Amino acid sequence: MGKREMDLVQHAFVDASVDGRPGRVAEAVGALRRFDQRRSVLVLLGEAGTGRRTAALRALHGMGVPRERIRWLVPDWEQPRIEQIPATRKHGFILDLTDHGSLPESFYSGLSGYQKEAGEKEAVLIILATPGAWDPGHLASVPHVCLVRPAAMEVARAHLSRLAPDRVDWLSGTPLEELLAAATHASDAARLARLVAESESDDRDTVKEEFTGWKRHLQGWFEKHSSAEDLRERALLVAAALLEDVPADVVMEAADQFFKEVGGVLPPGGALAGRDLCQRLETIEASQIGENISLEAKRHGLPGAVLTHVWQQRPQLRQALLEWASKISAPNGVAERHLRRIAESLVRLSLLPGGATVRSVVSDWIDKGHTRHRRLAVEILESMALHPATGAGVRKQLYDWAHQKNTSEALAAAVAEICAGRLGREYPRVALTRLRLLASRSDGKAREAVTSAVRTLVGRPQQRVLVLSEIIDWSSSADGTVRQAGASIFLALTDITDQDLLLHMAGETPDDSASTPARQLLVRGWRAALLEPAVAEAALTSLAAWLDSSELPDDTVLPVVAAVIRGHLGQQGVARLLVGSSNSTELGRARRHKLVDQLIYTQAAPPAELGTGREPTGEETRSAA
Repeated sequence: MGKREMDLVQHAFVDASVDGRPGRVAEAVGALRRFDQRRSVLVLLGEAGTGRRTAALRALHGMGVPRERIRWLVPDWEQPRIEQIPATRKHGFILDLTDHGSLPESFYSGLSGYQKEAGEKEAVLIILATPGAWDPGHLASVPHVCLVRPAAMEVARAHLSRLAPDRVDWLSGTPLEELLAAATHASDAARLARLVAESESDDRDTVKEEFTGWKRHLQGWFEKHSSAEDLRERALLVAAALLEDVPADVVMEAADQFFKEVGGVLPPGGALAGRDLCQRLETIEASQIGENISLEAKRHGLPGAVLTHVWQQRPQLRQALLEWASKISAPNGVAERHLRRIAESLVRLSLLPGGATVRSVVSDWIDKGHTRHRRLAVEILESMALHPATGAGVRKQLYDWAHQKNTSEALAAAVAEICAGRLGREYPRVALTRLRLLASRSDGKAREAVTSAVRTLVGRPQQRVLVLSEIIDWSSSADGTVRQAGASIFLALTDITDQDLLLHMAGETPDDSASTPARQLLVRGWRAALLEPAVAEAALTSLAAWLDSSELPDDTVLPVVAAVIRGHLGQQGVARLLVGSSNSTELGRARRHKLVDQLIYTQAAPPAELGTGREPTGEETRSAA
């Protein structure tokens, strides 16, 4: 949540009231503080457009929760589970359950225990739900407040008073006053206020056009350019919209490819044929800024509006549009460097009527092994998984694909790749849940992809301990398939061929403040692997490779290996590890001597502190004896 958003929440919020009663947020804060007894859970009931998000933020502000302690929860569940909701001390949490038509009894019955825990920690949870979905009955006693949609004009005025007070009168005159009807959502009213405030001119008609998605402008343009000779210019307009602010040569080549995709025939002469660039840009009303082409420079929001217009007005073009976008962004495609921009444009189309086509087509591309389309398909699904509107549904789809037995190897690998990317950075626990399901596949088809994804995740210092801990939890699972998968993946992470990753995990880099927890996790992981019959031999081989490696320093290797085998000296293979083999390096043999001495010392003394490599002194040994 940004500073600007919280500023508007604090100073431009319209607290709707009914029949002279206090505003609904005032009522919410009062319910949380009823009878001088602070409560910890509140439910805000309302349909979309009633301002529930803003009301929740305002209520937390009213309870004195600082902005930096407010958290939006992104639960990873098939059914809501109260045990997954945090209760961090003096924090505020917002849980949106709008997408759940009904809630299980276990959720309601668990609320009483959560309220007690959150109350002790002075935490506050606000649940957003629709009136028909919230039905606790006798299972829970939680205060709730029913929100009503605030008047759109009041919302727009309040926001403009904060953003651009000298333009509040714009809302009272033509053509803007007609845009705010009684049914207008609060979010749309706030968007209109933002457009007015950000307008660089006094042209109110332009603000109206942008607010309405340039509908009238585009209808007029397509009507004017409807002859056969205009078809290439239409293709150029679509290409410029998809590739906003991209070099002209890329846009024009992409436009020609789109023209051919829909059955057009280019004139002879190639690049020499047709009109000059400046004339063609004048036709589509675009600007050339340096080497790049822009529709946005003249009309803010026009690129997205063009794609929306084509998607809605020419539904028979949807498949061709997706195919073309995939081809130009594929490896060696003319727009391969602009993959992210193309994907984000197509995600916006997925929000429109008929937008389910986007997800259906891209998943089909992957599932059927269309390698030419794979990069764009993965990028689109990743973007959709992070989008506020599509995120919950797509993350659920990724979960289902990871869980289903009939998921193809190609689709499973794509899920793992998405989990390793931006999804894993922003929601690591969500990503790890899906990776665990993939790793548990009895066919083992996704194991290599999962291992690669985990390597990527554990390579990020800020989430290394979290990821390692999760993998080691897998290796201790009661489920044998999960346990074996966890142990195997852990051993893959300890492969000495990846020296940089190993040094990071073992805490040898100066910027790694989590060295001790990481080393402790390494010890736990190896111990779990040694106890798993299917991988125990591989675990011993991995430890032997560490002992023989000249790339790893003694103060990394010795304390970790000693901690792993201490207490397991009688296990089959451990003695062989300590003796070494004919393939052991000279360094490895020297380390084994040190390791045996260290183990003998620690039979009579407390274990050395993990991570320091410090052996007990003679005085400490005698005292312990």
